[in-house]
Amino acid sequence: MNLFTCINDALKTVHKNYQLLFIHFLFLFFTFFGLFLILSIPLGILFVVFGIDMTDILKGSFIEIFLSSINLIKKFLIFAIIFMFCLFVYVIFIISLWIYIFSGTIGIMCQYLQKGIIFNFKDFNKYGKKFFWKVAFFALFSALVFILLTVLFGFISEISSKIVMFLNHYSHAISVFFSVFIYLCILLAGITTFILWITYTLFGFYGLFIKNFTVKDSIKENLKFIITYPQFIGKATLLFIIYILTGGIILSFSSLLAIIPNIGTFLVAVYQFIIQLAHVYISMVVFAAFLSYYIRQVAFSVEASQQEPVLSSEDNQQQLQNPPPSELS
Repeated sequence: MNLFTCINDALKTVHKNYQLLFIHFLFLFFTFFGLFLILSIPLGILFVVFGIDMTDILKGSFIEIFLSSINLIKKFLIFAIIFMFCLFVYVIFIISLWIYIFSGTIGIMCQYLQKGIIFNFKDFNKYGKKFFWKVAFFALFSALVFILLTVLFGFISEISSKIVMFLNHYSHAISVFFSVFIYLCILLAGITTFILWITYTLFGFYGLFIKNFTVKDSIKENLKFIITYPQFIGKATLLFIIYILTGGIILSFSSLLAIIPNIGTFLVAVYQFIIQLAHVYISMVVFAAFLSYYIRQVAFSVEASQQEPVLSSEDNQQQLQNPPPSELS
């Protein structure tokens, strides 16, 4: 199956459903400025009030300063609790909004690739609500797997550093060799593991929509699917390389704009918005290419299973009457 055919399908999917680009861009815009407001306004109030209170406190005696400091700690402890609560609510809201948008995006792409239906907000809202909890629970499982893998690689890295330090006591050249060798091995293993993880995660999401799996079934069947079709790993690696190279080329232009006198800074600021929109576009194309490849492979496996020869009852009786030579001997 040609990967570039899937990329062509992905480009058509993104272009025909261009509204998804603006939805994801607005989500990033809202996430950034929402976090900025959540952090800047309370911290600004904190510094102003803290500065006023500190000025009043330092005017008294040592005992008055001590007692006023205790009251100040109580006041700002309550403020800190309120601030952390607001931040927690904001994070929960952003995660929930991302799950809703992500579910709607997969649903819209699936219906276009399978039925040719373009974007409409009614369907987007329907998919966002219908698959919200499935996507949420599978995303939680995938995040836990990622955390466990990160801890495992951190543990391996710590052990390797201990080994290099031990070898350094005997030979500096050997320790340098093993340091570089272990670093490259961990880097290669980390990249491979990340590609496996992202492939497993995306195909797990796709299984929820295309095959209507439960979260439990998606966790089991998705692993079997990747083992049955290991060529997915090579395709995922190629898509990942395309994403990295394209993103790197786009980012390289910002440094060229910065050296322009007078208006360079303004151009870089404007270009950052363009970069974010371009990254959203590239991410959507790669995401849709994965989805197109998955849909084609599922359809191919279904057709292959339907075309398997089925023996009739007469054939079964003939095979029973004429056993194979190995059994006759």
